[in-house]
Amino acid sequence: MRGAPATLATPVDLHLHTRHSDGDEAPAELARQCVEAGLRVAAVTDHNTVAGVAAFERAAGGRLTVVPACEITTTWSGEETHCLAYFVDPGDERFRQRIGRVHDAELAWWHTWTDRAHALGVPLDRAHVERRIGGDRVAYVNDYLALLLEAARDDPRFAPYHEGADRFARFIADWCRPGRPLHVEHPVNPELVDVLSWIEQAGGVAVLAHPGPLTAGLDAPRCAALLEPLRAAGLAGLEVWTSWHTPADSARLAEAAERLGLVATAGSDYHGVRVKPWAPRPGLLPALPADPLAVLDALHDRRPPVPATSQVRL
Repeated sequence: MRGAPATLATPVDLHLHTRHSDGDEAPAELARQCVEAGLRVAAVTDHNTVAGVAAFERAAGGRLTVVPACEITTTWSGEETHCLAYFVDPGDERFRQRIGRVHDAELAWWHTWTDRAHALGVPLDRAHVERRIGGDRVAYVNDYLALLLEAARDDPRFAPYHEGADRFARFIADWCRPGRPLHVEHPVNPELVDVLSWIEQAGGVAVLAHPGPLTAGLDAPRCAALLEPLRAAGLAGLEVWTSWHTPADSARLAEAAERLGLVATAGSDYHGVRVKPWAPRPGLLPALPADPLAVLDALHDRRPPVPATSQVRL
């Protein structure tokens, strides 16, 4: 699935990934790119971990306002849904344990998948995956598929998947769907409403990530009606401007956010050009908010009461 071409520059990017999850760059390299791109505000939002925040902030060296954050995998209405957590305290042990359980379940899922491939005769094991990807890292899905196909390059069963832009999609359809040899039941993610309370208890602000696909086909009033229970449960914002949304999507979601009194946020969801070629660098979006810097202030104002020394503001 491809997003919308991101070509317009913003000084505020609240959705960035590093190699602590499925991004291509280490935190220091990402910080360098953000500074080079002229960003004033940035948030590392790795999946189910805050491990990269401190290194990113050190590398930024005061040249950026860094918002501590992460992106949490949840379930809403039976579907996988991502929630961005801003201003969370990276040292909050309870919060780290909660998101750590989500991360560990995902990592265990890939371990089981690797074991399943090994049992099918593919010369791939956990040690090899850890050497190439990292022992505690949940990487980009295609990285795992590429490792398997590399290990099975002489296996005729996998010959059809060595070429073609759609080779990974075909491989998943043939080998990983339910009933196929490499299917592993996905772990159960926490409910979004529960995660909203995790974020509030950690001093953070919850924003629904790239909600365009979740609300596809709904106009702004119906979109607002769908999301109203989440607002009532503590959701503070919608990610409106992102590389997953066309300008029309962003306009529709901006109206829905206004109807609900939610903060409309902006983030590229940059992972690196290899992972997301349509989002080629930090700070690029298909459409822009009228006042990007006001987004940070609006988010900041939604924070639950926390000690003043923990606050981040322009």
